[in-house]
Amino acid sequence: MKGNFYLDGQDAYSLYRVSARDDGYKELAAYPPLKPVESNDWAEEDGEEFDLSHPVLDSHEISVRFAYHGEYARFGAFIEQLSDRAYHYFSFTEMGRKTYRLRLVSQPDLSQIGTLGNFSLRLADDFPLSGYSYLAPQSTLAVLQRGYKLDGRDLSEYGVSVLRGSEAEIAKSPAVKKNLLMNFNSQSGAIYDDEWVAFQTKEVKLNCLMRANSLSEFWRNHDALLFDLIRPGERMLQIDSRGCSYPCYYKSCNAAHFEPDGKIWFEFSLVLAFTSFRVDEEEFLLASEDAILVRTEQEDFAINMSIYYGN
Repeated sequence: MKGNFYLDGQDAYSLYRVSARDDGYKELAAYPPLKPVESNDWAEEDGEEFDLSHPVLDSHEISVRFAYHGEYARFGAFIEQLSDRAYHYFSFTEMGRKTYRLRLVSQPDLSQIGTLGNFSLRLADDFPLSGYSYLAPQSTLAVLQRGYKLDGRDLSEYGVSVLRGSEAEIAKSPAVKKNLLMNFNSQSGAIYDDEWVAFQTKEVKLNCLMRANSLSEFWRNHDALLFDLIRPGERMLQIDSRGCSYPCYYKSCNAAHFEPDGKIWFEFSLVLAFTSFRVDEEEFLLASEDAILVRTEQEDFAINMSIYYGN
């Protein structure tokens, strides 16, 4: 209990008999959502046209679980300190993480038996990636799964595996955009514009597991993945097993489980918005009679086989 949580640089247990619970950290590891991006929605085209020239992260509200042991007056003094001004510095020793500058939003619950109690605080992080300097991911963990790539970089380089059910989410068709529909009370059925079928924007939940051999490695890869997800422009998610690449952008994250002690384990889901999900063009691979693929001078396998009708 003592020494696991510091508030404004002071041991919260020594002052208030308050400590952070081992199961209360997962939302601290979750990524903040992206602020809404401007878009145009063309009725005859799939999805929407998004302006991703300058994506920025939103403020992030998180819940953290705490315990207290002692008279209620000390707990009251703890809450009083949190409310003397908006921002305070939170440091959680077990996370091996920099100090968080957070503000109190609410106290959703409190349960107590005698001098023992559990409670949670709703806190807001208004400074995502503040002061961050990019370091490329560097995983020393042998991640057996490969074949999921973000802008050409395999997710295993971040120590990430994609969990079961994610590929089915990717393969699932999006909802259809509704064309002009006329429905008159005086006649049965309806009149529908059937000139074309276009799909709505498709959002996919990618279930992931991030592991690392040390907390310093974990946070390096954790922050690098977020930074790479929100670079300007669309991301390309390549899935080797499907032989496809999908343009998309990051929207939000949900944390399912975080274990910072011993076996470092972070289970989470990324919500990605797919900006295109139909293959409009085909690529053809040329091969010799003995099945050796023919490469171009640029070391590409795909060769444009479109027919050109010239003069």
